[in-house]
Amino acid sequence: MSNHLVCGIRHTEIFRIRKAYALTSTPEYESVMIPAEPWSIRANPQELASFVVNVASRSNYSFPFHKSSVLIILKCDEAKPTCSYCQKKDAPCWFPRSEFEVAWRDQNQVASKAVRRRINARDRSASDDERQQRNTGLIRRDGSDVPRVLPQDHEQYALTFFFDTYLGPSTLATHQRGFLGCVFPAWARAAPSSPLRPAVNACAQALLEAWSSLNPNAPQSLARPYYIQVIAAIRRHLQNAEDVDDDVLLATLLLDMYDGIRSFCGARPHESPHVKGSVAMIENRRNIPLTSKTSPSTLMGVRSRIVGDALKKGEPISTNVLTWTPATQNTPKTAEIELEVINIKVANLQVSAAQLKIPGMAALAPGLMAKAIQLDEQLLAWTATIPDEWVPTYIWDLESIPQTVRQAGFYGDHCTIHQSIWTAETLNVHCISRITVGLVVLSCLEHVQDATKDITRMGILTTLQNLADTICASVPFYLGDRFEARRIDDKSIQYPHARDNPTPDGHYITAAAYGGMFLMKKLAELLKLAPFLRPGQIPWILGQMGRVRKIYEARPT
Repeated sequence: MSNHLVCGIRHTEIFRIRKAYALTSTPEYESVMIPAEPWSIRANPQELASFVVNVASRSNYSFPFHKSSVLIILKCDEAKPTCSYCQKKDAPCWFPRSEFEVAWRDQNQVASKAVRRRINARDRSASDDERQQRNTGLIRRDGSDVPRVLPQDHEQYALTFFFDTYLGPSTLATHQRGFLGCVFPAWARAAPSSPLRPAVNACAQALLEAWSSLNPNAPQSLARPYYIQVIAAIRRHLQNAEDVDDDVLLATLLLDMYDGIRSFCGARPHESPHVKGSVAMIENRRNIPLTSKTSPSTLMGVRSRIVGDALKKGEPISTNVLTWTPATQNTPKTAEIELEVINIKVANLQVSAAQLKIPGMAALAPGLMAKAIQLDEQLLAWTATIPDEWVPTYIWDLESIPQTVRQAGFYGDHCTIHQSIWTAETLNVHCISRITVGLVVLSCLEHVQDATKDITRMGILTTLQNLADTICASVPFYLGDRFEARRIDDKSIQYPHARDNPTPDGHYITAAAYGGMFLMKKLAELLKLAPFLRPGQIPWILGQMGRVRKIYEARPT
């Protein structure tokens, strides 16, 4: 038996932990089980080499790991730039040197130990048949509409599922929303060390798990190791003072998408921590020209996330996002982009209106109300610029709206159908923008002395009610008659449709893939109108939000 001391004198892979845990090994020391059974997936040695495993406790200890090692555990005083022990032994010191590294440390070993205890306790009370099933692969809860076991080649299966279902031609044929349209070509030519590759894998694995009723928020999620690889790759990229290329920006956007998937599946708000990181990287981008085909789409994707996040959180937006580079200035002015330009002003107006709550700031009200009315006129004028095929179709007859759709969730006497989920989403974003402006006008009216303010208030309340009704009328187009989890390609689901025009094949997958996440955000925004909507509408909205959670099996975490 050989003795190995601390800090990588004999090995380059250092597992710095704060208490000695028993690690499950294979014949070679490089392969450590991540995570524990029932997943039975072992980490790739090359992937594992980039990790530093940190486990929380009060004291700091360091040691290498090998099958034949006798561990001599010594306390590390974390002196910088070299701890006292390594300085004495003239050895390289390997402990993490930044808060970033500590913040993103890998917790798989701690999670594996806890999961292993729960599984062992469950197995002791399980039948032989149940035990046999758990050993055959990744098991989900019982259900006839979704396969019980995922393929063992889970990575390729997840990538195929992601590209075909979420980025396929039928999904993004006409409206390549934000950056999604350039993910596949960028991924196809990305280098093996590019952070874009694990970023795509993280999203693909999380979505496949969600559709297989496997919680992507679980510690043993197969998506988590990829997420950690992305963080490590971006960090190395920035530490090496390399310039920010399109792959890095796309990776941060996919990290935001991954966090959004986990937030949606965990029934919690999406905090979007990676959006600000993307902005910082764009503003510090130095030498790489923005001439590739993916650069404009990537930058516009970042801007779209900034605008959406600012509107949701009531944060200001710098006007620099309008003129980051010539690449964005030369981007075709589509209806979506024009709406985003207006929404930058709406977000900043919302921030300014919040100052009215501060004592002594009532004098701002007349000016803010004038800006709000002007922005509402711009939003109304925007509707005249959209393509003719974007205009929704209003339907109300029994032949076009199946009875099961009416029973599942139907508000009022009609519903709307759209060219695609993407156009429905854009039009609903427009409604939310007008609602935001209307609420600003209402707050200003409380500080304005005007003989006509009661008439103005009634007009605004009527507009807000109509906008809320418009969003509610789109719910059947998003959800159809779904009430529970179904396969993503299930064509037995019924949707409202125009007479003699059946539901397009692409809508079955697109509505299932994106509809729930899109709709949940809009319904949550309508809750701001609770004091102003007609009786019974808010309970209906809350019921539809609960329906979305049930359909997508969102589990609070």
